[in-house]
Amino acid sequence: METINGCIVSFAVEYIGQEEIKGNMGFKDEQFNKYMKDTGFKKGHAWCAYFAELCYIQGYQDFDTSKLMDVAKYFSAGAVRTYRNFSKAEGWTVDKKPEAGCVVIWQKWVKGKPHPKGYGHAAIVVEVFDDHIITVEGNTNKAGGREGIGVFEKKRKFNFESTSGLRMLGFIHPKK
Repeated sequence: METINGCIVSFAVEYIGQEEIKGNMGFKDEQFNKYMKDTGFKKGHAWCAYFAELCYIQGYQDFDTSKLMDVAKYFSAGAVRTYRNFSKAEGWTVDKKPEAGCVVIWQKWVKGKPHPKGYGHAAIVVEVFDDHIITVEGNTNKAGGREGIGVFEKKRKFNFESTSGLRMLGFIHPKK
């Protein structure tokens, strides 16, 4: 039997290449647009956390529907808020140890301090190596920014100490 982690990774990889309508106004593919709206996406919103939530929703729909209420409760439109929600959630593991299928969360830092508005970025981890991870990210671009044009696979180095740019907060693991 496939694991929940494998289900989540399968859905994330399936969406590589999906593109947004410029300005976070929706998505070019009608079915993907419907899925993202059903997840809570609204025009104009940054959508990286919505994409991670979509992968969790679809994974749990195939694997264990009893976890869907938690997914809806703890994911939010904001990546950093999502991290905080899951950090307080009973039975969910949030740490600094990646595994395929978990959500990686970054927080934006400026001049040595977290951005005052709590900006961040979220992605699904698909592979783990000693010094980096491979992710599938929504609302990114080929350069790897947190504002983007679509869903891409990215190589990301571990970065828990940056004082400027995206700094890893940690990883939200699927609940078994």
